[in-house]
Amino acid sequence: MKIAQDVLLRYLDIPKSPTELRALLDDLGLEVKRTGPDPLAAERPSDAAMTLELLANRGDHHCYAGVATELNGRLDSRVRLPEIATVKSGGTSWPVQLQSELCSRYAATLFERAGESGSLDDANLRVLEAAGMHSLTAPVDATNLVNLELGQPTHAFDADKLVGPITIRTSIQGETAWPLFTEGRVTLAAGTLVIADDEKILAIAGVIGCEESKTTEATTRLVLESAAFDPVAVRLASRALNTHTDSSARFEKGSDPTLVLVAAGRVATLLKAAGWTQSADATLAGHWTDPERTVSLSVGATAAFLDVPLDATQISQILGRFGFSSEINGDSLYVRVPPHRLWDVAFPQDLYEELAKAIGYNQTPITLPPVSKGAVPSDHELRKRRTEEVLLSNGFYEVFTDGFYGNHMREQLGLTEDDALWKHVQTANALERSYGLLKNNALAQAIECVATNIRQKNPSVLAYEWTRTFHPTGAQTSRTVSPCTERKLLWAVSNGGLASSWAGRGRGADVWFMKGLVHEIGVELGLQLTVGPVGDSQGISDLLHPGRRAAIYLDGQTVGLVGELHPLIRRNYKLKKNRPCYLEIDADALTQMGEKTSFSEPPSWQPLVRSLAFTLPPGFEAGRVVQLAEQQQMADLMSMSIIDLFAHNEDGVDLRTVTYELSFANPTSDQTSAAVNEACEALTRSVEQTFGGEGVKLR
Repeated sequence: MKIAQDVLLRYLDIPKSPTELRALLDDLGLEVKRTGPDPLAAERPSDAAMTLELLANRGDHHCYAGVATELNGRLDSRVRLPEIATVKSGGTSWPVQLQSELCSRYAATLFERAGESGSLDDANLRVLEAAGMHSLTAPVDATNLVNLELGQPTHAFDADKLVGPITIRTSIQGETAWPLFTEGRVTLAAGTLVIADDEKILAIAGVIGCEESKTTEATTRLVLESAAFDPVAVRLASRALNTHTDSSARFEKGSDPTLVLVAAGRVATLLKAAGWTQSADATLAGHWTDPERTVSLSVGATAAFLDVPLDATQISQILGRFGFSSEINGDSLYVRVPPHRLWDVAFPQDLYEELAKAIGYNQTPITLPPVSKGAVPSDHELRKRRTEEVLLSNGFYEVFTDGFYGNHMREQLGLTEDDALWKHVQTANALERSYGLLKNNALAQAIECVATNIRQKNPSVLAYEWTRTFHPTGAQTSRTVSPCTERKLLWAVSNGGLASSWAGRGRGADVWFMKGLVHEIGVELGLQLTVGPVGDSQGISDLLHPGRRAAIYLDGQTVGLVGELHPLIRRNYKLKKNRPCYLEIDADALTQMGEKTSFSEPPSWQPLVRSLAFTLPPGFEAGRVVQLAEQQQMADLMSMSIIDLFAHNEDGVDLRTVTYELSFANPTSDQTSAAVNEACEALTRSVEQTFGGEGVKLR
């Protein structure tokens, strides 16, 4: 809204400095977007023109009287309104039929002129000029002016173009109208609130008038409309027509039915000065009654909230500046909400805001809330923080994903109705198809994160998230039975190369890197997290590369998965040569109490080390040999790890030779080479007996 400082001075004594006025408006929440000399008033270069950003829920601000009332809450002056004639109701200016509850009050007043129509005086035209409006005819100027002055839109119809009574109703299917400033007729949506006569639509209620009923220079009789319309009905009509007017901007935020006759009286004053006379009292339709909303306010609670020592009389006086009336009863105030504030004031907190604006937000004390004692982080919070430190130290960034996705995720993952991941908890009547399913896995969004970064020319991705997945139970939804179970988990995804280090070039973020991340988290938390073969299908495991995936175990229980994305899924996401690796661990497993790590002095004697190389057939998991060695419970065996991999082809068959390193403890130097060699030979025999039928042999 555009206002001029010299016009605002007519309504209230305000600071004469444009800088001071702008600071005051900004402090009250009426943000000044632009300010400067009035571009339409060259003869008054000193007058400041300001463009205000008004609050979305305050329709009463869309006029000088509303802005002045808001300023008066701080300035404690007296708001001055322009001259307003008294328009009586109960007359027969023009017959009116009210057929819709979307209009609470409608007044029709007949005016006539005997000679030539004059124009508004320069003082009134200045208000239009400051708002960027050009003068047209006296009736049009008067209606525009009253909207700017009082915030009540009005409209003038040429009485000689009306046929029959004015009817306020909703449009029927296929009905058309010819709005002002359009080239032809438009079809209205059924149910649009309109003003009509017996032959045509005169106006779309609260939005815009129509060509077939507009006033012109030749008009000698006019019917003035002043009404209060339902804000939702006006908003829907405005959006449907893609037409935004000053009238719709005001009505969309809620109108004041008490202003209907007041605005008609102000228009009557302006038209009288321009040579028009009121022919009869207004015809008033509608049965609006003041709801008499009262908000109870505790003086003590109000003072405590604002941290300002206010008594009941002071609170009543301050609220009175905004148009509220109060009744004091001990420590309580019963505050009556005026009609123009019924749309935004309903609770004591709403009145706290009015008081704070009057005092000044910068004038209220700044204090911290009282705290009796602090709270140390819980063990759960500490363990989560330590896990994140491992991730962050390895270059990961935390991301946040939605709890919903759409059916397209099923297609991207290549799921069918037979897959365990096909079933989801679905939302009924989802507004967006992309958010129709509660997610039952985190892999889809992890890979989408990688794909999005690759599209943005950022192939190196390290991301993690703490999230939940939702798994349908098949139970009937009720207040006591949940349709799903929730699983809390931590997931991480990597792709591309890692940062270079002092030791040389950076390595790739492959599945071995993710496996090392699992072990590092386990060490940090004191948990015996181990990586081993994947057992039965676990849903997500089927979406990982069958030769580059593993399960994560804790105390013999599967708590997660790690692996490279399946080639078919990579193709669906168009990842081409990229090989994202995915990791997920149950969050509850990470919050379990682990063993505290402590320093133990290394032995004086080095362990005895032996190497065994086994040739493995295609598809055979190298970890199975390690598991067999652990089951043998070999004496003094400290560890068994893979140190080398040799891929070769024999007789057209692709084979792998994996070298395992076995470390035997020798704390007192009495361990003999013969005993170690015998243990290795026993392991070799066990491996060949157990896996020989599958093609495993000592190389």
